[in-house]
Amino acid sequence: VDYLPLLADQLGLDLFQNDRLTPLCTARLLDGVHAVRQAAVENIGKLIEKFGVDWAQQNIIPKLVQMSRDANYLHRMTCLAGIQTIGLVTPGEVIQKHFLQILLSLAADKVPNVRFKTAQVLAKLGSKLESRIVNSQVKSALEKMKGDPDGDVNYFAVSAMVELRIS
Repeated sequence: VDYLPLLADQLGLDLFQNDRLTPLCTARLLDGVHAVRQAAVENIGKLIEKFGVDWAQQNIIPKLVQMSRDANYLHRMTCLAGIQTIGLVTPGEVIQKHFLQILLSLAADKVPNVRFKTAQVLAKLGSKLESRIVNSQVKSALEKMKGDPDGDVNYFAVSAMVELRIS
């Protein structure tokens, strides 16, 4: 998994996709071992820097959208890590278009870890969103999470609100 960005450099976009390395990269997002999933997420950022946002929109983002609805909460957690990684290397429009509704939905997930990870991602990426969206939709989601009975969810929701300067 760690060598996929190096292979991408050597092969270029056409060969990387034609040699089925892109599906190998996305398949690692669902691996049973956390360290492999984490390495796959880190590689996504490197591959987007190499191949661009269009490549991500065709190859990675659809997989993350699918993972956001997965019954396995670990896959939803990996999806959130992927959203954060992509969001850090892409414009706010990409976050808004592809990920905002996923984040708002996962803010109400049944698993507390998913909810607090969502708050963390919103804190990291919220500054890239339009202020009207932050002050309406993101604020509403974080307000609900602030009242969450789980202490961690509450903590990270409050932290996100401070980070985004939401009052």
